[in-house]
Amino acid sequence: MSMRFALLLAALVAAWQPSKARASDEDTQFWLVVNATGDIADGTRLTIDASQRWREEARGDEQQTFRFNIDQTVAKHLRIGGGAMVLDAGGDTEIRPHQQIIVTLGRFEARTRMEERFFDGADRVELRLRQRLQYTQPLGESWRATLGGEWFGTLQGRNNGQGASTDQWRALTGVAYKLNDKLEIGANYWLLAFPRGDRPARYTHLPQAVLTYRF
Repeated sequence: MSMRFALLLAALVAAWQPSKARASDEDTQFWLVVNATGDIADGTRLTIDASQRWREEARGDEQQTFRFNIDQTVAKHLRIGGGAMVLDAGGDTEIRPHQQIIVTLGRFEARTRMEERFFDGADRVELRLRQRLQYTQPLGESWRATLGGEWFGTLQGRNNGQGASTDQWRALTGVAYKLNDKLEIGANYWLLAFPRGDRPARYTHLPQAVLTYRF
């Protein structure tokens, strides 16, 4: 099982082959994500994550992120929470607080998240709504697979005159392997689509490696 996962992860890393020739319409990135999550009180969960994102210079160059989130179970199948994220790429910084509602029904999970995005040099705060639907399927004692999709909608652009629009769509497929009660490793593939009005959409292929620690 572990060897099979290692081969899959290696294949995803090998898929990271940025192509400058396709930079205007298509690119490939690779993200490494580390998570720590656990209960800090009855019904209250803290999650902290950090990532290194390797991207082409045309896509903003390499980016580092740090985020925390606290969720509270308020009813059966329902959690509410919030947190904040800091993103840095080449000295340009974004501060991103968020609030969210999560509904779970069996193996399905729906998340609605509102983000306030503060950019260096922007005219105003950008408001973005995200709606995610995800399904998780156990694959034996230690394995699980995930399928999902997410819509990103800008409600208010960061610059004056920018109104509402669809920012992007995301599709996800991935697997995770539980090493022990504390550690889990995962490999995901994301397809990101960025609408551009009358022009063809721009696409990003995104292999991702994930390490999760549960405390």
